[in-house]
Amino acid sequence: MRRCWSAGLFLLLAGLAGTVGAHESGIASLARVRSPQAPAAMVPGLSPAAFETSARHDRLDGAVGGSGWWRLQPSTSSGERLLLVLHPFSARLTVLMPPDYRPQRQSIFDPQLDPRYSRRALVFPIRGDGPIFIGVEHARYPLQVAVRSVDAYAVSDRSHLQALYSTTGVLIGVCLVALVFWLVLSDRVYLLYAGCMAAQLLYVLCAYGEAYALPGLRGLGRLGAAGIWLVATLATIVSVSFLVDFGELRARTPRLSRVLVWVGCYAPALTLVLLAAPWPQDKSWFPNLGNALLMLANALAIVCLLLAWRRGGRYAGMMLLAWVPLVAVSTARAVQLSSGTALTPLLEYGLPLVLAFAAVVLMLGMANRMLAFRRERDRAQLEAERDPLTGVLNSAGIKRRLDWALAASEASHQPLTVLFLDIDHFKRINDSHGHAIGDACLGALVRIITAELQYGDHVGRLGGEEFLLVMPGVNRRSARDTAESIRRSVETRCRQIAGVPLEMTVSIGVADSRPDDTVGDLIARADAAMYAAKGAGRNRVVSAHATEPVATG
Repeated sequence: MRRCWSAGLFLLLAGLAGTVGAHESGIASLARVRSPQAPAAMVPGLSPAAFETSARHDRLDGAVGGSGWWRLQPSTSSGERLLLVLHPFSARLTVLMPPDYRPQRQSIFDPQLDPRYSRRALVFPIRGDGPIFIGVEHARYPLQVAVRSVDAYAVSDRSHLQALYSTTGVLIGVCLVALVFWLVLSDRVYLLYAGCMAAQLLYVLCAYGEAYALPGLRGLGRLGAAGIWLVATLATIVSVSFLVDFGELRARTPRLSRVLVWVGCYAPALTLVLLAAPWPQDKSWFPNLGNALLMLANALAIVCLLLAWRRGGRYAGMMLLAWVPLVAVSTARAVQLSSGTALTPLLEYGLPLVLAFAAVVLMLGMANRMLAFRRERDRAQLEAERDPLTGVLNSAGIKRRLDWALAASEASHQPLTVLFLDIDHFKRINDSHGHAIGDACLGALVRIITAELQYGDHVGRLGGEEFLLVMPGVNRRSARDTAESIRRSVETRCRQIAGVPLEMTVSIGVADSRPDDTVGDLIARADAAMYAAKGAGRNRVVSAHATEPVATG
């Protein structure tokens, strides 16, 4: 796990450190209009005093309250060109360009944008050579602006959509798999996982604007920026709920996890109530409060997961491996956008890619979790089938193994033989020497039987001093030889148990399976053979098909 962490952190830092050289913006000049109102009649020949020269030719910046007007002069170029305003998020733009300077209004929330292009940018075809006026409303950070040829942007945009929708396919796939597991296993952590990935995916689609172009999600556009805030807050609530459950934080960091739930679930839920309520009418406070809660929840989550991991939480470590890159990339992306500088490829496409990486890592964790539960179930089942005194299978366990062996013997036409063993005069031993010595006798017999076991054999205690040895693939003659070896070993090695002279012996019945035998049939014949051995004087082996003992002591 530590090696994975080191490699992942190295790659992440290398990607974040990578930069892309400033590309040619296709802009000759960019100046902000001093007046907050639209330039009167959009006359290209406005007095120079009406403008403030921009320090950058690729950023709409410096507007008070996120609103204002700019005059942009494209560089001289031939061919079809596009005006691009990248990553507009909540901004609404009004563009006036030659030849008629007719207002064109767009935002990523509009249902009818040019379907040829993605919504990572608002696209305006340029049809003249005069200056272009750009009006901006409700921008929360400086907007990147560029002029590109149609062909060059089409290639770039196609790559953007391929990256976005490839990761979308991965996320939808893992969500569906998780939902199937939830329906089959009724384990709520799978439902939380599916909800977490679905909410994160919906946030990515909203932040990139593609949600408003998809059937079934276009209605979110009516909410405008509030819709993105709503989705981001819901994603935070579901994600925190999932990581608390999956990371086992309530058990490993109980106090800190309660704080995390309050910060990451209850407080955001309250802000959603206030967002939907008619009071207060001014909702401009929501983004800052929501971002503060998100950052605090992420910080608390990382601390909780780190503590849980250091305390032995395997799933907390896997959650860290998935969560930290996601938080790092989303935070770096937000900082980069806020600065108004061009996004590096990692930050441009990193959010959906890292989200897909997180989904795969967590799905591996979920599979590991399922495997661990299966092992625990098998261990519990095995313990339920074990006799606590002797450690061999109990009555139900040995009968189940015999049932399986009968079915396998019939299917493969291989022999199957059982030995029914009973300690002679066991009640007398208990009455004379106490149950502790009786228990020691049982243990001594089990050790001798175990020494004779071959691969595939099973031994179990039917009750009291009675044991059953199931021997798949062994014929009656070989099983009888094994029974005689056990009888002789008991006779010679159990003359004294726990320092008490006992002269312990055992009577054994041998029976092989017949067509259409049931478990009860086979055990009954072996039991009858064992009683025949007792009736013949004990300390001997009797085969179910014989009338006389085949060996005596």
